Amino acid sequence: MIQGPNVDWFAIAPEVVLIGGAFLLLLVAAFARGYERGISVILGGATLAASAAFAIAAWGDSVVTMAGAFRVDDLTEVVRLTVMAVAVLVILLSIGWPRFREHGSEFTALLLLACAGMGIVAGSTSFVTLFVGLELFSLCLYVLCGFDGKSRASLEAGFKYLVLGTIGSIVLVYGAAFLYGQTGSFMYAEVGASLDKAGAGEWLAITGTALVLVGLLFKVGAMPFHMWVPDVYQGAPTQVTGFMAGATKLVAFVALARVALEALPAEQHLWQPVLIVVAIVTIIGGAIAALVQNDVKRMLSWSSVSAAGYGLIAIVVGTAFAYEGLLYYLVTYAAITFGAFAAVEVFQRDLDRDGHAGDTSLDRIRAWGYGRPFAALGLVVFLLAFAGFPPTVGFIGKLVISGQAVTDGYAYLAVVGVVGSVIGLAYYLRVILALYDRSRKSDVELPAVAGLGAANLAILICLVVVIGGGILSGVGLDWAGDAARALAAGR
Repeated sequence: MIQGPNVDWFAIAPEVVLIGGAFLLLLVAAFARGYERGISVILGGATLAASAAFAIAAWGDSVVTMAGAFRVDDLTEVVRLTVMAVAVLVILLSIGWPRFREHGSEFTALLLLACAGMGIVAGSTSFVTLFVGLELFSLCLYVLCGFDGKSRASLEAGFKYLVLGTIGSIVLVYGAAFLYGQTGSFMYAEVGASLDKAGAGEWLAITGTALVLVGLLFKVGAMPFHMWVPDVYQGAPTQVTGFMAGATKLVAFVALARVALEALPAEQHLWQPVLIVVAIVTIIGGAIAALVQNDVKRMLSWSSVSAAGYGLIAIVVGTAFAYEGLLYYLVTYAAITFGAFAAVEVFQRDLDRDGHAGDTSLDRIRAWGYGRPFAALGLVVFLLAFAGFPPTVGFIGKLVISGQAVTDGYAYLAVVGVVGSVIGLAYYLRVILALYDRSRKSDVELPAVAGLGAANLAILICLVVVIGGGILSGVGLDWAGDAARALAAGR
C-alpha cells in the first residue's frame, strides 16, 4: 500500500477553505444567474472571514506538515491575513464595476484561489510547494488581469503577464533543478545544509542560485526583471492592479527571504552583491522612470518598481531587525498602494461616465479633487506615505530599514533610499498639484457613480491603517518582529 505524507489539516485549513469556497461560489452562481454581485459579495466575504478565523486560531503555533514541505508560523499567518484583507478590499472596490455585476462569481472565485496560492507560497519550505503556490496564484492573476474583456488594454495586460510570467516561472524551475542536481533535495533546509558542506565554486550550485534569484526577482518586479510591471499594472482592472501591487509583492518578498535565509545562506557571497546592485538600480531607475510619466496609473506602477528596492535593502542587510522592518514595510505598503489605486479607480469611473475610459493622464485629473474631495484627500495621503512622510506608516517602514542599513555598514544604501524618496516626492507633488488646479475648478461637476460608497469605504479602511498604523507603529512592529523571529527560527 502506498502511504502518503501526514497532513495537519488544521494547519492548512485557511487554504482548504479558500479553495472550497471558490468552487462553492461557482456552483451556487450557476443556479442563481442574475444575482452574481450579491452572491459574490456574501459568499466571497464569508469564505475570506472563515479562512481568516482559522489563521487567527493558529496564531503563535509553529507546525511543519506535508512531509516538511509546508510550515505554518507567525510569518505565514501575517501573509495570509494581509492577503485576505486586501482581497476583501478588492471585493468592496468591485461592487460598482459593471464587469463584476455580470461575472462576479468567476472574478471572486479566481481571487479566492489566488489567495490560497499566496498562502501556500508564504509557508513553503520546499521548491516544489513554492512552485505549486506560485503557479496557482499566477494563473489566477493572468486571467484577472485580462478579465475586462471589453478593454483591449486589459486583454493585452493579461497576455503580456502570461507570456512573461511563464518565462519567470521556467527560470525558477530550472534553478531549482540545478540545485537539486547539486544537493539531491528540493527542501530548503536540506539544500542549505548540502551547499554549506559542498563549499564554494560548484557550478551547479552557482547556476541554480543565479536562476532561482532571477525567477524570484521577476516576481518581485525588481530591475532589470521589471519589464512586465508598467504595462500589466496600467492595463489590468485597477482593483486587480492594487491587489497585485500590494499582496503579490508581499508574497514574492517572503518567498525570496525564505529562500535566501534557509536554502542559500552558503551562497550569500554570490547573491548579496547582486542584490545590492539590483536594489540601487531599482530604487533610482524606478523613481526616474516614474518622474517622466504623464499617466497617473502608470506613474504609480513605476513607483511600485522603485518600492521593491527598499525591500531588497532589508534582505541584503539580513538581520532580524532588518527583516522586521521589511515585513512592517510590506504589510503597510499593501494598504498604501491599494488605497492609492482605489482612489484612481474612482477617478476612472468618472472618466467612464464622460466617455474617456482608460485615460488617467495628469491633464484629466486636474481639479478632480474638488469634485471628489474624500477620494482625492485619500490619494494625497497615500502619495505622501509613498514618499515617506510622517506620521504615516510609509515613514516608519523606510526609517526602520534605512536605520538598520546604517547600523550594519550599508549606509550608502540608506542614502540611495533617501535619494529615491526625494525623486519620488517630485512626481507625487505633480499629482497633488494637478488634483487641486484652481484654474480648472469651475469645470468640475461630478454626480454620484455606481459603487462610490463601497469604494470610499475601501479608501477609508486604508487611511485608518496608513495613519493609525503610523501613530501606533509599536504594535505593528511587534507583530512584524514576531514574524521575523519565525523566519530566523526556520533557518
